[in-house]
Amino acid sequence: MLTAFARPVDDAQQTFRALLAAMAEPLLPRALPALPPALPGLKAATAALLYTLADQDVRVWLPPLPDDTVASLRFHTGMRLADLPEHADFIVIAAGMPLPDLMRLKAGSAEYPDRSATLLIEADGFGADQVEGRGPGFAAPRRFGAAGLPQAFWREWQVNHARFPLGVDALLISDTHIAGLPRSVRIREG
Repeated sequence: MLTAFARPVDDAQQTFRALLAAMAEPLLPRALPALPPALPGLKAATAALLYTLADQDVRVWLPPLPDDTVASLRFHTGMRLADLPEHADFIVIAAGMPLPDLMRLKAGSAEYPDRSATLLIEADGFGADQVEGRGPGFAAPRRFGAAGLPQAFWREWQVNHARFPLGVDALLISDTHIAGLPRSVRIREG
């Protein structure tokens, strides 16, 4: 069994606070305060988010990963695996993977928009400005860039935003940082 957080309760609480801050101030990268050892096939920051968010009440779709990675995640979180991204509450997109069709994922409903999927998308890093974001959580438009996102990600995100208040949310993940991307964010490329 692979190790998780050194201090499971404290580290998960600190990670959850960082996640909330990242979603409250979209596209502003935040360092995760505690990182577990990386799991084969996933970044340590992705593992930290899964240890924090996943439990027996959610379904997680994972890309093909080594058996010991999946077994460790299931042991430490109790999460249930989804066979298809369309059935998942959390969808992990490992570095270099294509993006699933966002229109087929759980988008919530008019009565329960919070019952939508959240994408955990690994990136190579944050840096060069590719887009400008606006909307709730922005005092002023914010420039942002992420290397290694799935092809046409920003165009797909614009289509996702058009369904607001429905749609999916995303967390963009580098080796040590996360950036929140709620469905409310309007993106302009260039």
